[in-house]
Amino acid sequence: MKSLFKIYRRYIFSAGWIAAAVILVNMCVLMVVGAYFASQSRENPDSGGRRRIIEVSSYMNREENGHPYLEGEGYKALEDTGAEFAFLLDNSGRRIWSWEVPEEIPVHFTLGEVASFTRWYLKDYPVRVWNCDEGLLVIADAKDKVGKYTVEMSRSSIRKLPVFLLVIMTANLLLVLILAVLSGYRLYSSLRPVASGIDGLVSGRRILVPEQGLTGELGKKLNQASAVLEIQRRNLEQRDTARTEWISGVSHDIRTPLSMVMGYADNLENKEELPEEDRKQAAIIKEQSLKIKTLIEDLNLTSKLEYQMQPLRMEEYIPAALLRLAAVSFLNGGLAEEYELETDIQEELEGVVMQGDVRLLTRALNNLIGNSIRHNSRCRIEVKGELVSGNGLTLCRIAVKDDGKGIPAEIRNILTEDRNLRAAPGKADNRGESPIMGKPYIMGKPHIMGLRIVKQIVNAHGGRMDFSADGREVILYLPAAGTLEERKERKNRKWWEILWYGDVKGE
Repeated sequence: MKSLFKIYRRYIFSAGWIAAAVILVNMCVLMVVGAYFASQSRENPDSGGRRRIIEVSSYMNREENGHPYLEGEGYKALEDTGAEFAFLLDNSGRRIWSWEVPEEIPVHFTLGEVASFTRWYLKDYPVRVWNCDEGLLVIADAKDKVGKYTVEMSRSSIRKLPVFLLVIMTANLLLVLILAVLSGYRLYSSLRPVASGIDGLVSGRRILVPEQGLTGELGKKLNQASAVLEIQRRNLEQRDTARTEWISGVSHDIRTPLSMVMGYADNLENKEELPEEDRKQAAIIKEQSLKIKTLIEDLNLTSKLEYQMQPLRMEEYIPAALLRLAAVSFLNGGLAEEYELETDIQEELEGVVMQGDVRLLTRALNNLIGNSIRHNSRCRIEVKGELVSGNGLTLCRIAVKDDGKGIPAEIRNILTEDRNLRAAPGKADNRGESPIMGKPYIMGKPHIMGLRIVKQIVNAHGGRMDFSADGREVILYLPAAGTLEERKERKNRKWWEILWYGDVKGE
């Protein structure tokens, strides 16, 4: 949290100095513009100073002998406005009337002196002048009260004032943009190592983020998290490697004595001098030994698939031919009369070519068909293949359906949910048997090795497995690569087409 507060504080500081810089620049501009308009306002009779001197001049009159005087309202106006002194000059520059004039102020002014104090100051007193009927009226303010500056602008400059304002606004926007980019780049440079470190954590790499600067504390935390994850990853790898090696070693150790048991059982089964009952028992021993051998192979395969240790022998295949071949292998293998096996392949699927490990995909189909046979005393099995489209993708939909009792919801839930598929808790009755198809539990858990292997094979090919609502249909979705026509077109491409469009291997 301290590191986040530090970033927040740096962000506030950056925003503050950007705002201060913009305000400073605008203050300078406003001072210039204000001085300009102030100079213009001096010639405006509506300004405060002009109103005051005009008001006072309105109370200026002459006596019968021609001597000027100020009416009482005029003196009141001078006092109310805080004037320092006032006097009146005739055309020759001689002072003919005065009010509170200091001794340092002359009684006679030349034309040049009048022109000078009219524009600037009179003995450091800021003054205003007004040419009335009685003469030139001069009213002065205190020395430190008013500052006088002269700003002149040509009419062409005034006409260009809108352009000037537009330039000021544009300059402000550019200034803010430049300062924001510089500040943002500094923050980006500080956060970039942190972002790279997070990407490294996501990809499972060991990272080392700099632990200084604005994000130093965040970098330290990431490095600590990376070290912890690295230790956990190594422990998991060691555990998985040990588990896989143990399964492989046990399977290898069992394979040799199991082969001997199967060989002796086969010899006993074929010995005619043995009683019929003994030969039947030898056949049962051989059959059960074969099941044990299949289970060992399944255990090895599912372990390798789970830890991505089973290499996929990718090759092009035609899914329609693969489905027919799987069905034919069961029919030619002596399928009992109680079972019917049919294929229903969509015409559009006939010309589709896909990429995959044909051996593993065949194993998945054999498991699905074999499950329907093993768990139903009689049923009709249908293997269906078709193309489906959705979300801009074309998928090959393979379904194995039977009219038997179906896969129980408990097993479907285990396979559908993203859970640990090694085993799931079950409820055994008093006889120690599972209510699921009457099959015994292994350590109190249902045996779903065959379907689990099917799901792992499909996942390894980038597909997914689903079930129908009644559990009588298992559906496999695999990504379709292309068609035979497209493959022919690729082979017939000109060199310039390959250079322009590219040629992805495996398309």
